[in-house]
Amino acid sequence: MSSSYLHMKQPSWRYIVAAVAFFGLVVVLLATRHSSSSGPQDAYSTTVHAVIDILDDIYNTTLGFEKISLAVSEIEFDFVDGVHGDAVMDKTLPPGDHGHLPNSSIGSWRAHLNAVAEVVHKNYTTALIMEDDADWDVRLKCLLKDFARSYNALARNPDAATLDFDGLPSTQPPSISPYGDDWDLLWLGHCGMHLPSRGLAIHQNDVSVPEIKHLRSWDINEYTPLAVYPPHTRVVMRQVNMPVCSLVYALSQRGARKLLYSLSLRKFDSSYDVMLRAWCQGFDGNEVHVCPGVLPQLFDHYRRAGSKTVDSDISEPNQEVREKEETLNIRWSVRLNMEKLLRGDPNYDDQYPDTQ
Repeated sequence: MSSSYLHMKQPSWRYIVAAVAFFGLVVVLLATRHSSSSGPQDAYSTTVHAVIDILDDIYNTTLGFEKISLAVSEIEFDFVDGVHGDAVMDKTLPPGDHGHLPNSSIGSWRAHLNAVAEVVHKNYTTALIMEDDADWDVRLKCLLKDFARSYNALARNPDAATLDFDGLPSTQPPSISPYGDDWDLLWLGHCGMHLPSRGLAIHQNDVSVPEIKHLRSWDINEYTPLAVYPPHTRVVMRQVNMPVCSLVYALSQRGARKLLYSLSLRKFDSSYDVMLRAWCQGFDGNEVHVCPGVLPQLFDHYRRAGSKTVDSDISEPNQEVREKEETLNIRWSVRLNMEKLLRGDPNYDDQYPDTQ
């Protein structure tokens, strides 16, 4: 998979996340304070399970992470500025064959690692980092809680090949993070990934998942790995398999320290998402790190109507025109439902309604 599919626009000025923006990073940091779970996520209909207190922290304004604010989604955030690659001095780059990389890839690498360094410097327990063209479903908080329950069960049952979400085994509640106590990176937003052969939690009848024919990856012609499952199936995996794009990921403090060393000091020879994948999976001299993932992704890129040239400063320029705005793989898109969210209209537009 080509590294050219990492999408992160470099900054010339700043936007808020709710606007059409393609640069900079949003850092979301993990707290354990409680707040009301009322809001758009209550529209999410799924099987009722026993509530574990720490998992309810996902319903707070930081999604169970220590600092993210998007008023319409009741989420708080902090900005980390993007970086122009030509502002990064060659002598400050780590060893490695990076002469072939464009300035846009260098700027993306530097901006991501600035965010990681912030996590380490402030000693946050966990943090969520997202590129600010990210979009998500109105029901995000419920989806994240489902992800947390799935990964906790997988982590506590390391020999399980597959687990059924509706019959997850009882587990000891995590004590540090609602997403579990033993992970380095959670890869939550991306452009697609493969499914490993084992270590899967299968969630069928997830009404937030589009039908198979609507699921897309970085390669628009590639058939989704989820085609082997019934419609509306989401899969959480214990370890990612060939993910593309570093759109949204969470780091534990342990993971942030290891990642900062590996990608800022040890070696720099590819785009950030390719190096992140190698770091997770133990490629290119890295040890294997604990990197759970999810498919379909919980976050995807928002793409506005008009010229596709504005989509990315890293990919090759695309002169095609997009007829209408879209976010792949997300049914009740926050960005596409912005006006309804602002006026309190719960009749959200579904990008991918089921076939009648």
